[in-house]
Amino acid sequence: MRKYKYKFLLLISVMTVLLPITVNAEELTYGQVLDDLAKAQAELRKNNQAIQNNENKIDENNATIKSLNNQISEMSEEVSKLQQQIVDANDEIALKKEQIQNVIKYLQLSQGENLYFEYAFGAETITDFVYRVSVVEQIAEHNNTMIKELQDLITKNENKKIELGKKQEDYKNKMTELDNEITKLNNSITKLGESVPSLEQQVKSKQETVNTYKSLGCSKREQVIGRDCAVFAGNGTFSRPMKTGYVTSWVGYRWGSLHRGLDMGSSLGRNTPIYSIGYGRITSVYRDSYGANCVIIQYRLANGQYYSALYAHLSRYASGLYPGMPSKDVTPDTVIGYMGDTGQAYGVHLHLEVWPCRLYGDSNCSSWNKYVNFVQQQYNKGFHGAESVISFPNRTYTTWYTK
Repeated sequence: MRKYKYKFLLLISVMTVLLPITVNAEELTYGQVLDDLAKAQAELRKNNQAIQNNENKIDENNATIKSLNNQISEMSEEVSKLQQQIVDANDEIALKKEQIQNVIKYLQLSQGENLYFEYAFGAETITDFVYRVSVVEQIAEHNNTMIKELQDLITKNENKKIELGKKQEDYKNKMTELDNEITKLNNSITKLGESVPSLEQQVKSKQETVNTYKSLGCSKREQVIGRDCAVFAGNGTFSRPMKTGYVTSWVGYRWGSLHRGLDMGSSLGRNTPIYSIGYGRITSVYRDSYGANCVIIQYRLANGQYYSALYAHLSRYASGLYPGMPSKDVTPDTVIGYMGDTGQAYGVHLHLEVWPCRLYGDSNCSSWNKYVNFVQQQYNKGFHGAESVISFPNRTYTTWYTK
């Protein structure tokens, strides 16, 4: 067993020398990881604050509506009082008219129809005549003044009633506007609330990444991950993608084309957790044209070389992973999904491709066709993908029980 181990390590050393080194690889620092966490936390706080602001605005609008309802109730009472005052005023006018008419009628009946003239010209002296004319004028003036005052009161009350009615209408329109605004705010809260689980998951995921790198010796912002801390080590650089399993098919040509991945099965079937083979970053979660659930993870070794690992046919993604998600740092303890047979697959298995380039990143792997050509060139040079960087039993269907 030790003999095979030394041969495998020697092969890895030779391949490391032969394979191209990406000298312009972007270095990931611990500070960048901390910044990613801080950015996610700020986004979550911003989202929660927006929800709180909307809830506060709804409370304010509800209080305004309550106040408007109270004012409308008070105005309704005021209108009722004014209406009663108008009725009372009309009754008083009618009564006064009746009283005046009765007095005049009495005088007319007792002294004739030409009451005012007879009364005025019945004076025996000029002084008495002036006096009697004055009395007639006062009676007429008093009658007219009283009627005018009562009519003015009616007009005033009617105008007040119109004014209050307009205010009622304005308040009702304002209440409608507030109700509409509350509806919009509630819709906004619902939409913002839908983002909370995703944002919380991102924060949790990035916090786990920070904790992992911290436990691996990262403490200063300027430390480069994979070089100054969290240095890759161990058998064959990478570990197996599952705790228990077996190889069902190797990398190689079949049916006239190159099968780029190593196929693996497990007695647990669709319940088999699939782990990241090392410390890396998820760059893509997607479903391919055949319907297979796939994950691409990018790894950077201590020597600066990048690898891309493609995990295919997953039955489902792990919690927190979803198509189109932003990049996420992972460790060998991170579950990315579960074994399956989605897409063009014949039976439940994991298809794992591991090749020394950044898929959709490096120029020689910037497209799928370039990636396929690159893989074929590497294979023809003697590099066999996952088989060359991960230690597997040398026979198919030979089960292992540890990563």
